[in-house]
Amino acid sequence: MTAECASADRVGTITMDAALQDAFAYTFPLYEMARTRHNALHAPAPARSAQVNQLRHRRTLSDHRARAVTTPNNDTLYSSAWLDLSGGPLELQVPAMGARYWSVQFLDAHTGTAAVAGTRNGLGTAQRLWIAHADDPATPPAGMHAVRLPTRDAWLLARILVDGAQDLAAVHALQDGLTLHALGSGAEPVPEPRPIAPQPPAGLPQDAANFLAVVNEALRRNAMSRNAQPPDPAWQPLGVGAPPGAQALERWTQALPALAARLDMARGARTVRGWSYPDPAIGTYGADHALRAGVARSGLGALPLSEALYLLAGTDAQGEPLDGRWRYRVRLPAQGLEAKAFWSLSMYQEEADGRLFFVDNPIARYALGDRSSLPRSAQGEAEILVQHAPPDAQASWLPAPTGPFRLMLRAYLPGEALLKGQAPLPVIERLPPR
Repeated sequence: MTAECASADRVGTITMDAALQDAFAYTFPLYEMARTRHNALHAPAPARSAQVNQLRHRRTLSDHRARAVTTPNNDTLYSSAWLDLSGGPLELQVPAMGARYWSVQFLDAHTGTAAVAGTRNGLGTAQRLWIAHADDPATPPAGMHAVRLPTRDAWLLARILVDGAQDLAAVHALQDGLTLHALGSGAEPVPEPRPIAPQPPAGLPQDAANFLAVVNEALRRNAMSRNAQPPDPAWQPLGVGAPPGAQALERWTQALPALAARLDMARGARTVRGWSYPDPAIGTYGADHALRAGVARSGLGALPLSEALYLLAGTDAQGEPLDGRWRYRVRLPAQGLEAKAFWSLSMYQEEADGRLFFVDNPIARYALGDRSSLPRSAQGEAEILVQHAPPDAQASWLPAPTGPFRLMLRAYLPGEALLKGQAPLPVIERLPPR
């Protein structure tokens, strides 16, 4: 490490390199998207194998066994496809969804949300979406909604609201109504070379040569459109956008553990009456590469806040940590929550690594929300009981673990006052012991 590159920021005994920090923040989202794509398209189990430009559907709601991503939801079913636009435009046909919430999110190779179509656009009737690279000279046919994406590789992620287990069959039929196919000449996507496979499980890179091979292949495949920010040419001596030398590999090898440990999606968060509001740039990011990298690690696929606002609470109204040794009552505003689509309150247990997952419980309930039959107080407030032991009346019971937990409030299509932290929020009251 040269003296002119070294900064005073230290993690453990490693002197962090400012150039490496910037390069890692820019490249880690590329790596994480490539890793997730690789595992989806080239998983060893035949049942999970897939191809580019092919839709796959999740048929069950997430429960306590879901471990693929932190803070899973119990509200929507997902359909997804990994897109390759090198063969020309694609068409996505969407069946009529009526008043049911739905959205199709398009993430570019850098994890940014390039477009969202769905209920927020007032689209409840059948739709035809024309999907193409931003620099594709083709024009969309009449009657189709154009979606232009800044990178050749992209991730299509569709969400459809489910109103309980009895509604699954209806949503399955809607998923089956989603179709994706190539347009124009029918040219095949450019064959995908097989770079060194991204390392699986946790996704945190450990092998410097592998990390740079994946990143450089992603950069080669996804030359950014003219309106996007390219990588800094000053990073080429570090092996970003150029073959890495032995010295660059050594620097990355020494720094990767500390760089990975610094990933944090909580940057820019603020607390409003006990609820943690995320950074407004989540989902879009702009030039905030550090935030983009943190969300890629802990919340890949996050929607922009205008589509979905996620508020996290780890303490009660008195500022005491939430713990299953106690009983709580969550009082919701009498006028309701400012969510134009739907809202839900989910229970999560925190793992040793900080990730949050659903809690196993005897009634298989992981969330309550606007589709639940919640009792109301004399003041008109809906109430949710949060505790480990079953209460006498279970309609409003959200089961908690025996120890620390967190609550997440999801509001889809939130109103302006809620986005700004000016709307009434749920109040978490600790109840006296019985």
